[in-house]
Amino acid sequence: MQKKTFVTIFPICENVHLTTDIGQIPFFMYKKYNYDSKIVSYKNSDAYPNLDIEVKGLKIEFLQRKGRVSFLEKAVLQYIKKNAKNIDVLDLYHFSKFTFVYGLLYKKINPKGVLLIKLDAYNETFAEGNIIKHSTNKLKNIFFKYLERKFLKQVDLLCIENSEGERLLKKMYPTVAAKVVFLPVGVNDLFLADAFNSKIRDFNKKENIILSLGRIGEKIKNHEMILRALTKTNMKEWKMVFVGPVNENFTKYFKELSGEFPVLKEKVTFIGSVTDRIELYEWYNRSKIFCMTSWHESFCHAIGEAFYFGNYIIGTEGIMSMKDITNNGKYGVTLKPDDDVALAATFQKLIDDETKLSTLYLEIVTFSHKYFVWSNIIGKVHEQIDSK
Repeated sequence: MQKKTFVTIFPICENVHLTTDIGQIPFFMYKKYNYDSKIVSYKNSDAYPNLDIEVKGLKIEFLQRKGRVSFLEKAVLQYIKKNAKNIDVLDLYHFSKFTFVYGLLYKKINPKGVLLIKLDAYNETFAEGNIIKHSTNKLKNIFFKYLERKFLKQVDLLCIENSEGERLLKKMYPTVAAKVVFLPVGVNDLFLADAFNSKIRDFNKKENIILSLGRIGEKIKNHEMILRALTKTNMKEWKMVFVGPVNENFTKYFKELSGEFPVLKEKVTFIGSVTDRIELYEWYNRSKIFCMTSWHESFCHAIGEAFYFGNYIIGTEGIMSMKDITNNGKYGVTLKPDDDVALAATFQKLIDDETKLSTLYLEIVTFSHKYFVWSNIIGKVHEQIDSK
């Protein structure tokens, strides 16, 4: 029997995207359900080593850049026209005018094919009373809203990363409620079981580390809040570790703040960029607390990865996934993204008494491995596709 085809079109795919949902969804459809999975993209990275590491077996096809017609990529349009009939499932990203056109073109050529859209939207997009505009030009927006209505009739599956977003999307577009699925971002448990050998440390072998990982100092990440909170915290034997490339402005901010509070130089460590995935996972494995203070974040892959290794999560209201991943606050705490005092108090309480961290550790590991690993999550996609 010929394998079913699962094609993700994501023109801006880079090597790093292969470890996110963009690469993981087609990869796990291949690994778990034997699809012939492929990503279609321009070549945006010099190399794609993750194809041989975390998504081995996933294919990638590079498009030749042919420019645009209006706002659309000519190469994407041509690819869909040529291949739509042979694509059983087309996976597109974002609720946008681009997706409407590409999706409608696919369904026109292959009406029996399954059109899947993975939304990476902030909940405000679908908030009650909000009117989604696809153009600032009134006439163009009328046309795009027309395309939106046609698209919603044709789309087969809409996946969104958090449960509140699912509720809001269903309320805004009740006619497609049955097509909406809550699909959190998972961890590649197959890779970890193989390469990392699932060697998750016992709690008593973890270190007194508060970890934050990502693009350190990027404006939206709000890492300055962490530094300010640390000036109000007695860290004792604990240390704060930042892993990831560090923004120059943040380096300058740290230098100025540590001049005023010299203890920061002793308690804060910058590791820099870590490209080796095993080394990266080992930082989650060593730490007890993971802290992310973003002003805005849809899901945050790093939180899911830290959670897999039993980290207690400290996050902010701007991170849409906090309610789901902390099990309504049981396995973490959600703060306002401008409340340094509350963050310092949270640090201090956990540092002074580790009972909560040690007691919840095994629960966190069990919960995360059940609800936030791709092997379990991907079944939702398969079931919906199978029902079509």
